[in-house]
Amino acid sequence: PSSSAVCPLSCVPPASPEGHVAEEAEEVFQSYAFYRYQQEREERGAEVLPDPEIEQIHSTGSQVGQRLAIIGDDICKRYDTEFRTMLESLQLTPDNAYEHFTKIASSLFESGINWGRVIALLAFGYRMAMHVWQRGVSGFLRRISRYFRDFMLQNRIACWIAQQGGWVSRGRFGAGGLGESGIGGQRSQGLGVRGAGGVRDWGSGG
Repeated sequence: PSSSAVCPLSCVPPASPEGHVAEEAEEVFQSYAFYRYQQEREERGAEVLPDPEIEQIHSTGSQVGQRLAIIGDDICKRYDTEFRTMLESLQLTPDNAYEHFTKIASSLFESGINWGRVIALLAFGYRMAMHVWQRGVSGFLRRISRYFRDFMLQNRIACWIAQQGGWVSRGRFGAGGLGESGIGGQRSQGLGVRGAGGVRDWGSGG
């Protein structure tokens, strides 16, 4: 399935497998964001300012986001600088953030769906939330988690995840499983990044 197959939110019953995946997506994103934030605080100390919004979500019951952060650690590190550079160029505001998020996410999945791209989108969403918060806009993490949920459902990615066995199916695997079944062992190719600067290209042009 590709991201061009758009389904209105209302057409998927919450009790359906993909509806259940979409409902869990917000919690998965928040769990992922909390773990990434904790990692950065440990690695960089005072460079990472306290974020009360992220610190408030530590009680989430989902461990899947944490597992995805651990599994996809190399993806995060490989593309984080490019994510930061791209975000600097976008001049994000609360009014245009959803448009930029969906445009970049759609480009990421334009050639298909796999776990590597799902993790890359989690990483990008986290970096976008931190970027906006560091510029004085509070309450943005939960907004990004809703963007993530809606994109998962509207673009059939929630359906694909349900077909794989749901979020927990990826959360139970180690890092080796990502290369074998997620992105074919070639992580940069699996993300669809076309050479140096490829991530930046996702946010430009048509």
